[in-house]
Amino acid sequence: MVDPSKKKDIHVGETSMDRDGPEDGKRSSGGTAVPRDIAANRRLLPDFGKFKQSLLDRFPLSPEAKQQVSGTRVSDLYSIAGVLNQPASAFARTIAEHLGLPYVADVICLDTPSPLLSVQFSRWNRVAPVSNEEGRLAFLISNPFDWQLLDVLEKQFRAEGPLRLIIADPLHILSFLDKRPDRAQPEAGGETTGRSPLSIGNNGEQETAQAINTVVMEDVGPVTETEIEQRPIVQVSNNILYRAVTERASDVHIEPKEKETLVRYRIDGDLQDVFHLKNQTGVMVISRLKALAGMDISERMKPQDGVLEILVGERMFKLRLATTSTPSGQSLIVRLLEPTAKPKDLRELGMKEAQVATMKDFSTRSHGLILVVGPTGSGKTTTIYSFLSHVDTKLRSLISVEDPVEYRIPNANQQQVNEKAGVTFDALLRSTVRQDPDILYLGEIRDSFSARISVDFASTGHLTISTLHTNNATTAIFRLERLGVTREVMVEALLGIVAQRLLKRLCPHCKRVAPITDKEIEILRPYATEMPAQVAHPVGCPKCRGGYFGREAVYEILAFDQDVLDRVRSGMPISELRQFIQERGGYLISHHAVDKVKELIFPVNDIYEKVLVEEIPLRPKEEEEVKPGKPAEPAALRGRSTILVVEDDQDNQVLISRILTNAGYAVSVAGDGIDALMFLAKQEFDLILSDINMPNLDGFKFLEILKQKGIRAPLIFLTARIEEEDEVRGLELGALDYLKKPVKKDALLLRVKLALGRRVSVAGEK
Repeated sequence: MVDPSKKKDIHVGETSMDRDGPEDGKRSSGGTAVPRDIAANRRLLPDFGKFKQSLLDRFPLSPEAKQQVSGTRVSDLYSIAGVLNQPASAFARTIAEHLGLPYVADVICLDTPSPLLSVQFSRWNRVAPVSNEEGRLAFLISNPFDWQLLDVLEKQFRAEGPLRLIIADPLHILSFLDKRPDRAQPEAGGETTGRSPLSIGNNGEQETAQAINTVVMEDVGPVTETEIEQRPIVQVSNNILYRAVTERASDVHIEPKEKETLVRYRIDGDLQDVFHLKNQTGVMVISRLKALAGMDISERMKPQDGVLEILVGERMFKLRLATTSTPSGQSLIVRLLEPTAKPKDLRELGMKEAQVATMKDFSTRSHGLILVVGPTGSGKTTTIYSFLSHVDTKLRSLISVEDPVEYRIPNANQQQVNEKAGVTFDALLRSTVRQDPDILYLGEIRDSFSARISVDFASTGHLTISTLHTNNATTAIFRLERLGVTREVMVEALLGIVAQRLLKRLCPHCKRVAPITDKEIEILRPYATEMPAQVAHPVGCPKCRGGYFGREAVYEILAFDQDVLDRVRSGMPISELRQFIQERGGYLISHHAVDKVKELIFPVNDIYEKVLVEEIPLRPKEEEEVKPGKPAEPAALRGRSTILVVEDDQDNQVLISRILTNAGYAVSVAGDGIDALMFLAKQEFDLILSDINMPNLDGFKFLEILKQKGIRAPLIFLTARIEEEDEVRGLELGALDYLKKPVKKDALLLRVKLALGRRVSVAGEK
């Protein structure tokens, strides 16, 4: 079975990076970054660079093929087999011969010790513990050049002595794992074939990215400020990711500042400081994570994207890495996704029974467009995956176009955009439509092209599910109109719209319940017929963060029946359509939010700032009737023109107000978008001057709400944001002008005068 003469033990040195980081470490001839302490033990580790050189010397290859082999990464090892026109089994034998390691073609005959590694870990890494001819522990492995995997095995089985490796090709190892009597069954809803860093496209997922490295995370315990400077970078970076998982973080931000590097976790939607690192340590941590994700660690200026998989216990996470350059150095954002997580029940997400029933009815339909709408980070994707779990994908074909694939859908053919590989969003969408699936899941309607395709596909006998960034269900119609979809076309396709917001849930262990106050009654009065006797407030305890634990959604689900469709077709304004739905008993997102206040899930202030403020009824400013033959009277002649200044900085408030007041204008000041909406609910204005960067409700969102509610007062952005794309976005949203701070007094007054003059001329034309 195994030739004893070819037995060889592999000694693995410590894989921690030295203090200078991987950029300063040595490199193998193949270009793979290797920490210095490993480089010092090169005689003990398989050298990937030497292996590739041996292939170049041994096989007659074209210049293009030689370049492919030379540029291959460790994680792409078996792609070389295709270049050499060898089957995987023959290539595995070539590896074994080069390293002087035993090779087996039929691995079923090997003795199997008691389970030492989880089947999930074994499948992802193509490794399995076996007994060799001497009855000692050995490892069946397909990629002996993966020093990260060797490091994990060496640490976990240090007591067994040097690692004993046996080479086999990946498919034979998978077959061996499938036939082991102790093989654990996959969890319900999980993968049945498994997914390895060496294979792409299992379980129907089409991913065009390069092979993904998998790293096992283990708890190395809390790390103090002193220990951060003493422990190896491997442990520090692993600890950052391990704690991110255990503390329920959705993102990790590693941000260099002038004097230190800050590590922050986004937990329940809020960023929270976790570690303070020395800048050099931060550089080394970022470099290690970039190296694991297959990114260029020498490039620190251009933005890069990468993918990494980590195994924490029995949970596999896919990490999406994105770098950017800042004045203090390179920063890194890591997004944590758990693709194999079981979809939550719709009730777990926060839906009422009636809403769940409506969603289940949607899932049985054969055609129509279902939109899930809400701002970024509102949980739209989670809702869609929970909804799709109710769709029968065994009898109906489901194809998705996503960027990125966040969760696995059983029996679905999931496709992922990959701009680097030339797989663009538009090209992938066109290809998908040509395949004529029963159900299309489009990750996002992002432009006129995707909007048109979605509507057309839904109106021709297919069920289409997608997302949009809008405030509520009815304003999705306004958004589609802006993307070039006429209302006549909409009514032929729309089946339903689901709007949602994601709010932090009060901690059940420490929330304080108290009688409702007069101020809270005033907030809830427009949205509730019955006031709760008690409401809850955040406190804070060791089990939560600031009085909150977890998040829950509030929903608004609008089924497009004939009455609603007739009003959409007639061109009814969005505000009137929304009022009609409410008057006939529709359950709006404001009703759902108030109900959760009554259930003591959310505090009153939170639902006011996140949900109710956008439901404030605003009346468009009515133009005075102009009699025939009588020109429109300028606002300045009727009295002082009214200007609303929306600015959160107090110094700027004073300065702008003084300039405008001295010029004869009547000025009101709002601290942010929410305050501005309160002003507009009570008073009409001739002009609005608004900042963009503001708390609670920024300028872009504020302008969108004004347009959706039919407010015709012109708006000028006055902001410190100087990026060209921000200016373009502001003008596309409907801003009359875009001024950049600091602005000179004369220029400001001239722009204001022109804006008011334009308003008067428009009124005169009417």
